[in-house]
Amino acid sequence: MGLRLNAQRSTLSGSFMLGERLVEVYRRLDAHFGHEPHWWPIITDDAPFEMMVGMVLVQQTRWQTVEAAVYRLRDAGLMTPARLAAADTAALAALLRPCAFHTQKAPGLQAICHHLLEHYAGDAAAMLRGERQAVRAELLGLPRVGRETADTIMLYGGGHPIFIVDAYARRLFGRLGLPLGVNIERAPYDVVQVLVEEALGSHASAVIEALGCSAGVEPHELHAPIVAFYWRFHALIVEACIHHCLASRPRQDRPGVRPTFVDPRKCFDHCRGCVGCPLRDVCATYRGVI
Repeated sequence: MGLRLNAQRSTLSGSFMLGERLVEVYRRLDAHFGHEPHWWPIITDDAPFEMMVGMVLVQQTRWQTVEAAVYRLRDAGLMTPARLAAADTAALAALLRPCAFHTQKAPGLQAICHHLLEHYAGDAAAMLRGERQAVRAELLGLPRVGRETADTIMLYGGGHPIFIVDAYARRLFGRLGLPLGVNIERAPYDVVQVLVEEALGSHASAVIEALGCSAGVEPHELHAPIVAFYWRFHALIVEACIHHCLASRPRQDRPGVRPTFVDPRKCFDHCRGCVGCPLRDVCATYRGVI
């Protein structure tokens, strides 16, 4: 009994330490990048559906390329489930080029649209309103949808408080040396997700404060700010990795890379005064600890 109790205390202590560091990482990134109102290009009247399309297209593809493809789909009048489902598949694939696997993503998107039309009258938001595990299972049953894609659609399109374990999060957390107790590069997706969500769950008040919300939020009112935190945290991790924490040659002591987006307003403000990565003094890799 004593050994089990000590193990539980150790687990709780590790989770609390991880939660503290995650909130600190959020604060630093938020102070550096701030809120990016143009981060996700909501250019249609159906944000949940647009997010579904974008998350399928972004697989093994740069976001700049996806953004341009979504604009082409919109301009061709295809950014509704009914119109996209009825489009000529070859013509649709041509509009998606140069997104990776565009000839496979075209029929995959059409199959998703047929599912929405058959079960939800084309309403993507309705599909995403259910219980977390049920919605996730349904999404995973669709073509071209894996765990990362499903979770991103659920967070941004359905308002589910989910931590997305993408390559950017693994890279950033690994370099920071966060005390996950696992090999962040190789640990199963769900293991990392549970660790992070439990750690942040133990710091709900700090999460609320980091968002600039009232510390007096009642437990039954926590859902919206927690969703906002996950939304912004994921966005900030992506920002850190496209500007500073690059896969090779990280830019810790230099201004970040400035990608070129279709929307020229993206990343403009915070890039002007940048002199280096905001996480460098807490980065284990930068300090030579790992």
